[in-house]
Amino acid sequence: MNLNYFNMKKASLLIALLAVMQLTIAQQRETALTTIGSMKVKINLDQATSLATITLMGPSTKWISIGLNTSTMATNKDVITYGTSLLDQYFTSNGHVAPTTDTTNNLTLVSNTVSGTTRTVVMTRPFSTGDAKDYTFTYAMTSLGIVWAVGPSTTITAEHSTYGTKTLTFADVLANDTFQIKDIAVTPNPSNGIFNISKNNTIEIKTIRVFDANAKLVREINDFNNNNNSVDLSDLNRGLYFMEISNDSDSTVKKIIRN
Repeated sequence: MNLNYFNMKKASLLIALLAVMQLTIAQQRETALTTIGSMKVKINLDQATSLATITLMGPSTKWISIGLNTSTMATNKDVITYGTSLLDQYFTSNGHVAPTTDTTNNLTLVSNTVSGTTRTVVMTRPFSTGDAKDYTFTYAMTSLGIVWAVGPSTTITAEHSTYGTKTLTFADVLANDTFQIKDIAVTPNPSNGIFNISKNNTIEIKTIRVFDANAKLVREINDFNNNNNSVDLSDLNRGLYFMEISNDSDSTVKKIIRN
């Protein structure tokens, strides 16, 4: 047998195996938590569920808003706004005209928390909703242009105080030796109420908030014991909850079930 041919076949098989491993590991893509004016934005794309998770952070006393896949307030471009509630909106005309709220809300509120003067809103939406006014995400996308604005108050009809444009860049979320807060696991799940937080010792958890299926805050733990690594929710009713785990630099949301 030709040795060079054998080595080439072996190399081809190795490359194919690495490609399969890459596809297996890289099931999520996301942007960094990007600062834009007085706001911060992060978008995560989950290939397995075809869900986009969008995080908006901004002043709790003002409305915050982003427009997707645009650099201007262009007609029919998708808009997400939070004033006193989460709104699925779209621009109805070019220029500085307030967006219109869509008749169909395709956003699912995961959590809405206020710490000090900062509000953090986490929501999900399918990659494709079937609504022509909603932007369609694709897992392979590498960047997304957005417009953003912050109002003078939580009244969404009030004209923005600041605004601008930004391009968000997506990268694969890969397994590596650096353990991040999103790598935290909550087990067992479902549970009878005692949930264990599996994490690397280098990760310090500062706050845990638990929300029910209606996004109502039902538990807040500000003195989490990083040595014990367990959360007792046995007094809560059975059902679906969302656990927001955070520290000073990042946060993650885990879906949990109380049996």
